[in-house]
Amino acid sequence: MAYFVITGKNDCPNTTHALHVADYLNRKLPHFVYHSVVKAEDEWMIYLDQLNSENNWHQTKSPVIWKEISRMGGKKYLLGGLGEFWEYLYDYYGFQSRMSKEDLKKIMADNLLIASSKQENQVHTISIIGCSNTLVLQPHIYELQHCFDSGQETLLEIKLYDQRLDDPDEEDVMLDVIDEIKDTLKCIPQNLHIVLSQEEAISNCDLLIIIEDYSRQSGEDIDLWLERCRKSMVLLADDVNQNAKRSLRIVLNHHGPVCFNASVLMEYCTTIRVTNIVAVTTDEAISVISQMAEKVNEYVENFWCPPVWGFCGIMSYIPIHATCIKTSVYRPFKRALKTKETSKLPKGVIQPEIRFLENLIKTDDDDLYEELESRKEKEKQLLGREPVLPKARALGSLLKRWYAKNINDDIISLGIYSKGTFGFPKGVCVSQPVLLNENRIWESIPNLPLRETTKVKIQAISLHVENTLKKYGLGERFAHNVD
Repeated sequence: MAYFVITGKNDCPNTTHALHVADYLNRKLPHFVYHSVVKAEDEWMIYLDQLNSENNWHQTKSPVIWKEISRMGGKKYLLGGLGEFWEYLYDYYGFQSRMSKEDLKKIMADNLLIASSKQENQVHTISIIGCSNTLVLQPHIYELQHCFDSGQETLLEIKLYDQRLDDPDEEDVMLDVIDEIKDTLKCIPQNLHIVLSQEEAISNCDLLIIIEDYSRQSGEDIDLWLERCRKSMVLLADDVNQNAKRSLRIVLNHHGPVCFNASVLMEYCTTIRVTNIVAVTTDEAISVISQMAEKVNEYVENFWCPPVWGFCGIMSYIPIHATCIKTSVYRPFKRALKTKETSKLPKGVIQPEIRFLENLIKTDDDDLYEELESRKEKEKQLLGREPVLPKARALGSLLKRWYAKNINDDIISLGIYSKGTFGFPKGVCVSQPVLLNENRIWESIPNLPLRETTKVKIQAISLHVENTLKKYGLGERFAHNVD
């Protein structure tokens, strides 16, 4: 399959004609795929000079059209201008196109109007780091499409980067991943593309999502594991400091020590707001409610995720018995219990009620945790990898709230910058129940009532976090003041 790239000026009638024909063929022919790069007149010559320099071409006018062999981003094969494009289409497809100047002017005017409206709409540039695995990347892109799917008001540009791209021999692997994603999710090719460096992924980016796997390797010592993660995050922080916008938001949604890695970024990312660095932790609770729903024979949608406390990926705690369940009950109870089966009188009025899981199950939390861990290990063995869907769904839930038009009062679990609430150390990332304030900053709920068992667990986690901070020199930046 050949992919066509059509570039030109936005006010050029030849470019307009070529794009109109390419769009028609794309709709009629399943294997005709094209990508357009349209520039304003003041940008066109700069872009054309760069294009000629990179490919040793000598094109002088708009449009410039070429094929990319095998896949988008593959080797370029120059066709030339509009005349050469017509010759190719006639020889290969037997296709001819003739349009009057008046029709071309109308189409060009419509295209310019659409382009100006796009500039007025909100554009989110999202970069994803760690994209070599299709099974991990695909559900994340699916969630992103639905998080920002608000018609023409929001436009997405998704940039993909993986460290494997640093090796030229591995580039084909990433291109295969992109092709599979586009075929499965029907993404618009213009909105999903590969970047060849981490710096390019971070530059002009609004949201940076890290999904690269940082799981502990077999036989790896815990100190070596955390040191490996720390070094990787320090290198990422250097690129962020040099290339990122001040408003950049960073979301860590990977397997491994997600709160530890976020803490390293908080320590070394000095050019962005520390409150814009968060770690997704709700996925741990999602795994809990799916098993608890089976245990008490309830629908998953009737459960509220329990809070997730701690240094997720290393040490965390979920008060399973505090999970809330929405049920329906008859009022009054006695009439529903004593009424005869043959009675035609109403049993009562069905009303919603919120109950805690501890009212339905008597197993200790420790025993439930053992069941959870056993199930996770079996699931991992069956899949041959860590489960991905809980993390993707948790990411979608977070972004829908963070980017919603109207701020709501939903409480979620999230790894955020700690200001010392609940006894956690200051200046590091810990998971806790949070709310989104009027400035769209996630903040903890200081007056949240806690059970004694939860307080004991939090104290143990806090002590572990303090020891980790001392060992790896984290938290020193905010030891005496809060950003």
